Amino acid sequence: MLEKDPDPRENRVIFIFIDGLGIGSCDPRVNPLAAFQPRILRLYQNALGPFPFQGQCLVTDAQLNVAGTPQSATGQTTLLTGVNAAAYLGHHLPGFPNRTLKELIAQHSLFRRLKQKGMQMTFANAYTPHFFEKRHRWSSVTTVMCETARVRLCRLDDLLAERSVFMDFTNQLLLERGHHVPLRTPQQAARILLDLSKEYHLCLYEYFLTDLTGHRGDLEEAVRLLEQLNVFLFEILKGVDLETTSVIISSDHGDIEKMDQKQHTTNPVGTLLWGPIQEEAYQISGAFALTGVTPMIESVLSASLRQYDDVRRRTG
Repeated sequence: MLEKDPDPRENRVIFIFIDGLGIGSCDPRVNPLAAFQPRILRLYQNALGPFPFQGQCLVTDAQLNVAGTPQSATGQTTLLTGVNAAAYLGHHLPGFPNRTLKELIAQHSLFRRLKQKGMQMTFANAYTPHFFEKRHRWSSVTTVMCETARVRLCRLDDLLAERSVFMDFTNQLLLERGHHVPLRTPQQAARILLDLSKEYHLCLYEYFLTDLTGHRGDLEEAVRLLEQLNVFLFEILKGVDLETTSVIISSDHGDIEKMDQKQHTTNPVGTLLWGPIQEEAYQISGAFALTGVTPMIESVLSASLRQYDDVRRRTG
């Protein structure tokens, strides 16, 4: 099936995956989100929200009825396939997907499913030259999803052309590694992501400094990081057309919300929704889990595609 260009009348989705961000306590000595007043990530136990721009939050189970602490490989695979990867393996798997999970991603990933329907998608994250020059044995879930669905990986040339964003959207880490790239504000990075999203049905961006910072256990560093992230997210929501574009923010497991330890948590995560995708949430009854994220995205985009095709047929 040929891919079709997004039409201005169609719904789009911006999906921002934030690694290692659970719903934590209201104690600022433990939860860095409670140490300031976040505009977007108001994720506190028993005190969720309010969320600006009429957003809503689905409390999302990351444990998936599997004993133990949620981990990255199974959590991310579940998030991006809709299949309970932890139950499929029989345990939570940390780090990167193994062969079994790679096969699961290849068959059921969100990118593959949307591409089969003729939609266009992009993974907005830029990869460094080192990634292509010295491929490691292990690849992230998002990398496996792109490569098995034949979605192009962005490079630093794309970042310089303002068609991609690094996992550290300010580019500070790239500069520290000796790359010749511009230092960007959260506002500038948000504008680039917004412009890019207008060219695709689905624009996915992955931010994993939250998980890395949670493992380091430095509360002050975590507060600074989350303050910056909140500015980035607010600018995206301020600039997006929520009549036609859905924004969804979710995570794979908890971590940074509990800085008195350096491991993942068993806390639920928040799935934050804005725009047309909220209609999908209204139809959910009962508990919500990571398995529900991909079906929501697929449903809102498929409904839009059907409506557009109906209009096109009627108008010739």
